[in-house]
Amino acid sequence: MALLAGSPTDLPGAVTYVARDYGFTGPERIPAGLTTVEIVNHGLDAHQIQFIKLPDGKTAADFSAEISANPARLPSWAQRRGGPNGVVPGERATAIIDLEPGDYVLICGIPDSHGVPHVALGMLKPLRVVEAPARKLKAPQADLTITLMDFAFELSRPITAGTKTIHVLNKGTQPHEVVVVQLAPGASIKDFAEDFRPGTPVLPAGKPIGGIVGLERGLEGFFRMDFLPGSYGLICFLPDITRGAPHFTRGMMMDVVVQ
Repeated sequence: MALLAGSPTDLPGAVTYVARDYGFTGPERIPAGLTTVEIVNHGLDAHQIQFIKLPDGKTAADFSAEISANPARLPSWAQRRGGPNGVVPGERATAIIDLEPGDYVLICGIPDSHGVPHVALGMLKPLRVVEAPARKLKAPQADLTITLMDFAFELSRPITAGTKTIHVLNKGTQPHEVVVVQLAPGASIKDFAEDFRPGTPVLPAGKPIGGIVGLERGLEGFFRMDFLPGSYGLICFLPDITRGAPHFTRGMMMDVVVQ
């Protein structure tokens, strides 16, 4: 199985959030700048942490009100800033993101067995990111880059076995994410997409093991993972801003063989 390599304490600005069904525990106030975010899943369903920056004049209550009115879509003013992507119960994942000062909400957008996003079930945590003028942390050295396009993944080089820090850059015209899936023997990422059922963390074709959640266009981040030899897949579940269907239905999925 592929697991997070090492403790996030050896990465810049480490913070940890514990996910349960349905909520987060962890810091409510953190310094701005490069931040290593770990999710530890103590729930019974898959969970992720999407950092949402709130624009001036908007509050966590405003966000909650809009989600209650329409759970299928984020408010148009919500700004995706990445975070560690989905992991199954008992596992963990890490992403490294650059946070500006301001107000945020942490949410899980994964749906339950009825198709209701976890955020609509109360999985939302307000966060204040504060100025930190003396905090100068360097970005980690990346082993490769995954570029997000409309609607494809491009790898700067093959992923090989071992601990990897992966740089993710969104060059698309809308938000994108990377979900890394550990595939079952003989399965493809297309099989995983076709088998996907909300509220079923582990499918016959594989399971999610992290990555990075939604990034607005032009933004970047990192995630860190330990890859064992085998078959993996990359997939984006975010909805298309014009058609509403998940990006993978427009071809944004990719099979990867790690040797």
